[in-house]
Amino acid sequence: MRILGVEKNSIGEELGLKAGDEVVSFDGYKAVDILDYEFYDGSEQFSLGVKRGEDETLYEIEKDADETLGLEFDREIPIRGCKNNCIFCFVHQLPKEETLRDTLRVQDDDYRHSFISGNYVTLTNLSDFDVERIVRLKLSPLYISVHTVDDGLRNEMLGIKRSRPILPLLKRFHDAGIVLHTQIVYCPEVNEDLERSITELSEICATLAIVPVGLTKNANPRLRSVNKTEAEKVIALVEKYQKKLLGENGSRFVWASDEFYVKAGIPVPGGETYEDYPQLENGVGLLAKFEEDFAYALGNAAKCRRKLSVATGVSAYEFIKAHAEILNKKLGCDITVYQIENRFFGDTVTVAGLIVGRDIYETLKDKDLGERLIIPSVMLREFQDVFLDNMTVSRLEEKLNVKITVADSSGDGFVYAVTE
Repeated sequence: MRILGVEKNSIGEELGLKAGDEVVSFDGYKAVDILDYEFYDGSEQFSLGVKRGEDETLYEIEKDADETLGLEFDREIPIRGCKNNCIFCFVHQLPKEETLRDTLRVQDDDYRHSFISGNYVTLTNLSDFDVERIVRLKLSPLYISVHTVDDGLRNEMLGIKRSRPILPLLKRFHDAGIVLHTQIVYCPEVNEDLERSITELSEICATLAIVPVGLTKNANPRLRSVNKTEAEKVIALVEKYQKKLLGENGSRFVWASDEFYVKAGIPVPGGETYEDYPQLENGVGLLAKFEEDFAYALGNAAKCRRKLSVATGVSAYEFIKAHAEILNKKLGCDITVYQIENRFFGDTVTVAGLIVGRDIYETLKDKDLGERLIIPSVMLREFQDVFLDNMTVSRLEEKLNVKITVADSSGDGFVYAVTE
């Protein structure tokens, strides 16, 4: 780890460290990336190995926990690639002939980015050093794709010959105080051992989300989408264990993603069922949270007598349409909601987050869109205005000849976008 700069009047400056020096170890362990520095910089006592040219010096550091060494490093952590060949891998389902956003084809499986950003990882590419490092640096929480606790079946689903047994590995992390959030991608007729997985994971993990397999028109022919009967079955199983585990441990632990409720035609539970929404990014409790935030924002919203349009996916269409009708009635709006079918990935893909710009254009090009078209932010790359097919929002505005408002994908975000 090469030092880029040293703060004035810092411990690093007192030690005589300079830009260009290389930190090679902390407490005798190899220095790998910024996570090592962040951990030891918050410690009171440790050794610091620094190399300058051919000379290496070992410093014994004693300081207060809130004191900093004052060293500056490159904070970027290159993503470690995935070595699995999962039967349901979405990247493998992408159309090869299409020009897509570069990041969409990146297969990452990096425990460091799981800790930093909440990415789900399989842990199949961990070395012994990685396992020790997670425990030593207390990299918590971690987000783990388990899919099944049956190791043979898990390896089959991940498309690999062998891997570390998952339960002993998770138990080691749990015993070291690492908080574990887990997920199961449910594939009908494949990982039907949900009950066993829920039972065994509940003993060592903090939460578990069960999500239905997502399939494009290029999906593995072995797989099929979850049907209504299977969605009902998963919901019944999850709700049985929620009641049991809430009584035993004070938390429901396991949740089915909203998509199961949509497929089953069952209303999603109330917001209190999702506790503090620990699996929101996994599509668990999104609709309940939307309802809560929508109601709050509506109570403070001003009249809005405008003709507007909204684009959303097939799954959310009825839900968004119902809330648009509430706004029409309460605020005097004239909102039309349009359902965008996914021709790019195939009609089995129904979520708004995978809709591309060209499908929006083809659906809406002859429609009266009013003053503005509202789209949810999940359609775009984070912090940018680019759809999955690389079309920009400004280009879509030109093609449709309408101003586009990107709404935060929440209930209050929807109300604020309408009353902008």
